[in-house]
Amino acid sequence: MENGEDLTKCPYCGAANALDGEFCGACYKKLHIPVEVRAEAKAEKILAAAGRPRPEPVGGGGPSLPAFRLWARLAIISGLFFFYTRWLNHETYFSFLDYVNLAFHEAGHIFLGFLGRFIMTLGGTIFQLLIPAVCLVHLLRRGANLGWQLCLFWIGENLLNVSVYAGDAIKQELPLVGGGVHDWTYLLTETGLIAHPAGVAKVIFLSGSAVIFWSLYLIGRDALNREPIELGKD
Repeated sequence: MENGEDLTKCPYCGAANALDGEFCGACYKKLHIPVEVRAEAKAEKILAAAGRPRPEPVGGGGPSLPAFRLWARLAIISGLFFFYTRWLNHETYFSFLDYVNLAFHEAGHIFLGFLGRFIMTLGGTIFQLLIPAVCLVHLLRRGANLGWQLCLFWIGENLLNVSVYAGDAIKQELPLVGGGVHDWTYLLTETGLIAHPAGVAKVIFLSGSAVIFWSLYLIGRDALNREPIELGKD
């Protein structure tokens, strides 16, 4: 604290900056200070200039945060968990989100087609996981907790979808876009696992479930901290 003013260090250069600043005064990079923190710091400056004392938190403890932040995140967790249970009730469940995943899947075959047949075939699965991963990194860099946590859930949901596809390698009951060779029949044949599609599908399903429950835990942690509901920040 300097001259009664709260300061924060820039995560890039370490320079001290006021909490109401959006950009570092030394390196000019974004400080990623939450909007509500900047607003509170500005309000305290105004009160200090007017000669009024800083308001004390209600109850004498930490800052009083709106309860709706907790309940909103709990509602999100409940909705996502219910969505996850659809795969437990239907062995070959295909969700509304999988229509979006399918578009990325087909794009993967196209964009990775020049790397040989195996990578081209695997490219569908790669893009299903790569696109939400890129979105996750982008939102994480912007400090949008709920946004990147939902992307983490999206990655897990894609793994559930992939597990259904892998488990169909021998039966080949799922409809294929444009016909052609079943991706996972080819992939499991090439890797010598064609006799174990159920086992491969289970491993992928459990991996997706682990990712999903990790995302729900992170959202729940922020629910207890009553983080604001923000998918992105300017």
